[in-house]
Amino acid sequence: MKQPLQVIHVEDSLADSALVEHLLAEAGFECEIQRVETRQELVDALKQTKCDLILSDCTLPQFHGLEALQVAHATTPNIPFIFISGTIGEETAIKSLQDGATDYVLKHRLSRLIPAVRRALTEAEDRAARAMMESQLRQARKLETIGTLAGGLAHDFRNVLQVLKLNIELLSLNSNNPTQINQIAEQLEKAASRGGSMVEELLLFARKTEANLAQVNMAGRIQETVQMVRATLPANVNLSLHLEKNLPLVWADAGQVDRILTNLMMNARDAMPEGGDLTISTDVIRFDDISGKSWQIKDTPYLRIRISDTGMGMDEATQTRIFEPFFTTKPVGKGTGLGLSVVFGLMEAHRGFIDLHSKPGEGSAFSLFFPLPAGAKIAPERINVISPSQLLGETAESEAVH
Repeated sequence: MKQPLQVIHVEDSLADSALVEHLLAEAGFECEIQRVETRQELVDALKQTKCDLILSDCTLPQFHGLEALQVAHATTPNIPFIFISGTIGEETAIKSLQDGATDYVLKHRLSRLIPAVRRALTEAEDRAARAMMESQLRQARKLETIGTLAGGLAHDFRNVLQVLKLNIELLSLNSNNPTQINQIAEQLEKAASRGGSMVEELLLFARKTEANLAQVNMAGRIQETVQMVRATLPANVNLSLHLEKNLPLVWADAGQVDRILTNLMMNARDAMPEGGDLTISTDVIRFDDISGKSWQIKDTPYLRIRISDTGMGMDEATQTRIFEPFFTTKPVGKGTGLGLSVVFGLMEAHRGFIDLHSKPGEGSAFSLFFPLPAGAKIAPERINVISPSQLLGETAESEAVH
């Protein structure tokens, strides 16, 4: 059985409210209308009633229609809101639509009321249907993602457990060989560390990342991270640094910066199986024209860290998905696909962003943009001015985010 339409009518006139109820009933709408006159009554009604439609006069003795619209949108933004007023002017009508009203009807032209109500309810039903489909799609993707994650992690953990099991068996066979025991212990430690890193990466991805910000000398941070990572690079990878002197301090989480840099350097290494050049550089930039679309870019200087390689590069299809959780171009068992999505989230936690430029066969360059604090002193001639359009696909519009 179809439920009656629940309507809240912001109206101080009993006669006008009765007329609207009559017109709705005559058009075949079974309604339960609750009339309110004040802000508090509207707030209470919205809390107590599962509302389908809000109708409102524009000017009431204790309340203005635009204020009613604000209250309604703050609590029930998806409920259709139609003004029915004899005093609404063109300027107010335009503002009401800009503020989110569905429509407005003049009291001396109530013939428009029923078509306006029908259209508003139909649009609301369409929005609800789309929201349901999007929710189902997200759920389906989530299940697919969980399956992908489970497959990748299961394979990786199986490898870790096999290494642990094999080396534990070797321990009993080499109990009288201290040198061999030390070598086995090293392998056990590496396997345990690998398993711990996988769990840590998964946990970091699963929870909302928050950065413990402090002033960081980014050049020094890069040098320290490079010193740790250099030993893991094969001899055929040439690592070079081009760091500007006297860079301004950046508010950052040093540990998270280490993770970001390490992840990108490891990706660059893996992209050059035959060897190549890995270059890290820094500079200060400002964007010359920030369009409305570039909502993520602020009108402030940024410290840019660029990590580039001369490896395999990526095609456009890969680039559009590279920051998606669990997406990886590596063979099964060689990675969970969480690394770059974690980097993306960490840059967001720093109120910065990441950009990628890559071409197949020509290598890749990841650029990290950290906003400089207000009052950072840097000579204008040291600031490189670039356009947001130079970012690949407008980083701010990337489909990759979390």
